[in-house]
Amino acid sequence: MRRSARETEDVARSLTRRTLMLGGGMAAMVAVLGVRMRYLQVDQADEFKLLAEENRINIRLIPPERGLIQDRNGKIIAGNEQNYRVVITREAAGDVDLVLRRLAGIIPITPEELERTIEEVQALRAFVPVTVAERLTWEDFSKVALNAPALPGVVPEVGLSRRYPLDTDFAHVVGYVGPVSEKDLEGLETPDPLLKIPKFQIGKIGV
Repeated sequence: MRRSARETEDVARSLTRRTLMLGGGMAAMVAVLGVRMRYLQVDQADEFKLLAEENRINIRLIPPERGLIQDRNGKIIAGNEQNYRVVITREAAGDVDLVLRRLAGIIPITPEELERTIEEVQALRAFVPVTVAERLTWEDFSKVALNAPALPGVVPEVGLSRRYPLDTDFAHVVGYVGPVSEKDLEGLETPDPLLKIPKFQIGKIGV
């Protein structure tokens, strides 16, 4: 049955109205999304950039390299050597006990060292790294690096340790490097917080 011209016109008008309503709704959605995107990418750009930088940048304490001490003939009596070590940060590790148990299955760590590490981790702020093991062999150091995805919060790093080629023969002259003691802190009115970090070393006076 054929539609009359009037019916055809009504149908066309109805379809046009629906099309306009649908188009208007889509335009409104696009406008809302545009406003939201502008808010996030322009108005809040600085804030999100700062958050992204905080995720990307890991601030760490890196002790300065100590200078070489030589005798008058140029022979080194106090130098530096590479120290392969492993540190852990509670903030990134989460379950410290679990992570340390995994680590102990990869490199040799005694129960006493594990207990000492856990005590130090709990005593310090969550973002302060604690040394778990040091003076590792290259083989053990590589094992830790290889298993890094399964060890959250654990970081293998290469530092420098003081080396005395003549052993203790010149210790009374050049001094030595050692951890901060209570005696070292007694003479300071307001000790630097860095001095309270376990195994943070300072120069000790010789003669």
